[in-house]
Amino acid sequence: MVNRLKYHRVQNAKTQADAAKAAGVTQPTYQRWETDRAEVPKTALAKLAKYFKATPAELLGTHPPVEAAFYSDNAPLDLQYYGEIAVHFKSASEPLVLSISEAVRASAYSQLHENRRFITFKDLGNRSVAIRREAISEFYFSSEAYDWYGPEEEHNNYKLGTPVQMPDTRDWDIVEAIYDEEIGAGDSTSDYPKEQVERVREAVMTTDEQWDKLVADGRVKPEELETEKAARAADTAEILALAHTVTIQLSNGKRREIEYFDCNLFECWERFEDEHYPYSDPEPGLIRLPYEGYHQTVFLNPEALDYVSFPTHKVECDRIESYDDGLVDDDEVEADGDDAKVIKLPKAKKKSPVKKGGTKRS
Repeated sequence: MVNRLKYHRVQNAKTQADAAKAAGVTQPTYQRWETDRAEVPKTALAKLAKYFKATPAELLGTHPPVEAAFYSDNAPLDLQYYGEIAVHFKSASEPLVLSISEAVRASAYSQLHENRRFITFKDLGNRSVAIRREAISEFYFSSEAYDWYGPEEEHNNYKLGTPVQMPDTRDWDIVEAIYDEEIGAGDSTSDYPKEQVERVREAVMTTDEQWDKLVADGRVKPEELETEKAARAADTAEILALAHTVTIQLSNGKRREIEYFDCNLFECWERFEDEHYPYSDPEPGLIRLPYEGYHQTVFLNPEALDYVSFPTHKVECDRIESYDDGLVDDDEVEADGDDAKVIKLPKAKKKSPVKKGGTKRS
């Protein structure tokens, strides 16, 4: 499993040369560590952990899974389950219903009071969503699940957009690998620890061993097994789709599910996520989504959208790649003069421990 050295380095706006200097080695040596071509010595790992303000386990990506915390004040706000939102549109398209954290609740609530072009946030199920403000007719917050809350006529009609609450992007890398294997694209899961693959697989699908146990325990009748399997297979397909598709809902009621192959989703996402508001105007023109690199591209009219939903794990991976491309060493800045630009990112904050107990919504 690829380590997280690059993630923490870029989050701290450091180049490979900076990290190598902190570890007391050459840049080529550090590069071999970051690309998993060589093991990081314990002494160097300790230095890097101090330099990046992280733990050795976090740098190696071996720390326990990050889980959603349900009604626990001890967890960070971005992992505390708040409840759900239900967004209705002027176009009378299907409402968007998502499970969100306390941090997202505060952010979305604040954005709705501002004159933003798009309301942007990440849910607890691998969705980074940009909703066009002018497309919204109603925006409901509920600290309870939307089976019974919201507009009375919608109680039994809401469909949760993220059927599994799994906020760790590492888990979604594995989900995408499972999907690749399901469609016959090689042995993709072999890149990850076997126990982690099995844990994620059990979270997103029901294995044959689990079905056998359900029948043995009397929870599923033998004569109903095939019907139950078909229903569960549909749920699994929906979850797997969250790892490999971009969803576009147009204001004419049409919805597109676009699979990506060779593209940088962050470059599209950042057109919606205006971090410099209100000191900058939105970029004019259409928004480009090259979902299969050179081979297939779509341009989106921002004014014709209800919302666009991206896989968060892919956006975050591409964010690191994009920011890393913009990082330069201090000596390069001196050599290039006034034309040189350096990306300075906020330093990553160390997260407090999270109590286990996040569960899949039934």
